Amino acid sequence: MKKLWTALNLLFSNPRRFVYRVQYEFLAPSNWRARALRRVYCIFVPNRSVISNGNEDRLLFVYDTLLNPVTFDFLHYMYYADWLRRRAGKTHVDILLVSRSNLANSHEESYVAAVGSDNIDWRLTNLIIPLSRLFPSVGGVYILDEKEGFEVVKGYHCVHPEGYGYASPKTAIVRLDVPGLNYFSVLTVCDTAQKIVEAYFPASDDRRIVTITLRTYDYISCRNSDIASWVDFASELDPLIYRVVFVPDASKDGVATLREINKFEIFDSACWNIELRAALYQRAWMNMGVVSGPLAISGLMEQVRTIMIDRTLDYPADYLAGIPVEIVPGKAPNFYSSSCHFYLGKDNKETILKLFNEFAE
Repeated sequence: MKKLWTALNLLFSNPRRFVYRVQYEFLAPSNWRARALRRVYCIFVPNRSVISNGNEDRLLFVYDTLLNPVTFDFLHYMYYADWLRRRAGKTHVDILLVSRSNLANSHEESYVAAVGSDNIDWRLTNLIIPLSRLFPSVGGVYILDEKEGFEVVKGYHCVHPEGYGYASPKTAIVRLDVPGLNYFSVLTVCDTAQKIVEAYFPASDDRRIVTITLRTYDYISCRNSDIASWVDFASELDPLIYRVVFVPDASKDGVATLREINKFEIFDSACWNIELRAALYQRAWMNMGVVSGPLAISGLMEQVRTIMIDRTLDYPADYLAGIPVEIVPGKAPNFYSSSCHFYLGKDNKETILKLFNEFAE
């Protein structure tokens, strides 16, 4: 009787709250009456996901860690999958991350050797999943081994890569220069991340924020940043006008560089949180660095000024051959925002200053 009186009181005093409580009780019954009512309901209204007729409003994007790199490159492949979703008229993209226990025969064996196999699992949860959350169209995300993954694929009519299955595991890597794959605004930054970055970099500080994203990595080290040049460049900017913010590499090597840049402001939170990184790039007046995976986030955002120094001429030939987009040295891919600019050369101090002055106007 007491519970009934409490419920009636809530109904008349706060109807909306009463409805929420009823809905919650139905979803997670706490007494035998509610549990019995839910069982009866489920007899007549079975689990809709089971009878969804192949998930007609969803595209399944399969990313197999044996065949695909567990790096920021995922951002490009996810962007392509979302483009396929739009072309197919689907509402959502579900992601299947196929986690392999043995990566000895990986397509990216040199990468696995450079970073260690245990780092792959770490990157799945700390890099790949957070990157997927920048795409509002993403629905469910599975992390399964290959046997369970093959079963999930059977529940979808629309799968990328097309034909992926037990008999034909396929790479998600595709040509990113296909006709029609041009820039479209798709990345979003959640309100919480924006507010956190605004707290670090309030509007009351009217200095222009210039971010410098560093690459200091064991894998293809010829792509790494010239830290001394970036430090010299940052030292010459007027601190009353510009607020220089360094973002180190999200790796053990990146942590080691903190000593070299410790006299500057370092927002290392952006190393470990993808959405804070994206929010910082969005908040900045200018983002700079060598062409790298992390900085690609800013290249795929609307009206975010980004300057990337393209060191393509220093890349090994076999590495260039494996890049899934036609490389035009010094030119940003067609699917990057028009506010992202590439420059062919080395990141020496003279080049950095030249580019800064050219785009600062």
